[in-house]
Amino acid sequence: MEAKRGIEKSTIAAASAAAISVVLGDCDLLGEIFLRLGFPTDLVRAAAVCRRWLRAASDPAFLRRFVDIHPPRLLGFYLTYFSNGQRFCADFVPMLPQPPEAAALVRRGRFGLDSFVSRSTRVMDCRNGRVAINLFRDGDFTYGVHSPLHPGRGLVTFPRPPVMDDKEIYIFREFLSKETDHELSYFWFELRYSSKEEKATACVYKLQGDAWSMQTSATTQIFGLHSSLLNTLSIVLIDDKVYMGITKHNILVLDLTSSTFSTIKYPNRVLEVGGEIMLSRANGSGVYLAHVTTLQLCVWLHRGCDGSMEDWLLLNTIGLRALCANLKISNSTTEDEDDDDTYVFIHAVGDNAEFVFLQMYGCVLHLDVRSSTLQKVYGLTVKNAQVSSVHPFFMTWPPIFPALRE
Repeated sequence: MEAKRGIEKSTIAAASAAAISVVLGDCDLLGEIFLRLGFPTDLVRAAAVCRRWLRAASDPAFLRRFVDIHPPRLLGFYLTYFSNGQRFCADFVPMLPQPPEAAALVRRGRFGLDSFVSRSTRVMDCRNGRVAINLFRDGDFTYGVHSPLHPGRGLVTFPRPPVMDDKEIYIFREFLSKETDHELSYFWFELRYSSKEEKATACVYKLQGDAWSMQTSATTQIFGLHSSLLNTLSIVLIDDKVYMGITKHNILVLDLTSSTFSTIKYPNRVLEVGGEIMLSRANGSGVYLAHVTTLQLCVWLHRGCDGSMEDWLLLNTIGLRALCANLKISNSTTEDEDDDDTYVFIHAVGDNAEFVFLQMYGCVLHLDVRSSTLQKVYGLTVKNAQVSSVHPFFMTWPPIFPALRE
């Protein structure tokens, strides 16, 4: 009897193993299972099981489906501020709360920049797990890229960007990045503006190997420079075009391929009420515009080709007063005081305008535009009240899979 039961158990176990083998051996079914995993790190662990799983997890078509369902998670942000009016400092601020997998990534990484001993530290760009920083040490500037999730790589330095000094003109400078097939390219943008002639000349350089090479240079006439942007240039690189929100009436667009300028008129509301603006990338063609005034945030999308204001589409309008009141932030809870004049700074806008980092009431706030959810993520002090920039840091994508040995 016991022998018969043993045979039955062995038969059931063999049948179960065969059924599991059929499922896990089917790449289509395996992909559907992998889609239920929540993090890229889970994919990497699954890929380490065997070659079949590695091929299934690293298949480009599958990865496109996975990232659509599980977009890279925001782990935190770098806050660059002017400390005591003397030097730039940069701190990493983790987003809380985080799932255990994301929290473990932050703990294992090396996000702090204090190990790069310098008198001044400024974050210039942050994209796909790589942080471009500017250090002032030993009497000179050092530029490099830091990978917090891969600290063993160290600081990969690159040459100092071209710099032009002229006391008679105002010069905007911005460090830009562009991602193509998950590969990053770095650009140095310089805009020289002469108030006497009301002319602007843009020069764009690309980092190629160990040297900066000129990509394009063009000059145009511009009128009505946006006064609030004299210290912060609202600029974004999308495909082969640089969009600049620097004038009062238009977005200035530089085509890197043709070396020509064009303009996009702001929406009527932006022209009528003024306020803070910032641009962001849009998937495909087009550009997003975040506009805030009188405690109200508007998100616009421009996909037209002729630059007219009729091509703007208002996607979202979010009242900040009630959201701040829910968080019990400053005088937004007192009905007696008129806080319409409260100044709101926009420090960062995510791709596709999915989120916005704001500064108001002595705090840095994260606004999820999709859900209209506001979160206080940092309290400012006298030491770091002069915020220069905010650079969001996401999990890298795509994940780095184990190398397949033939």
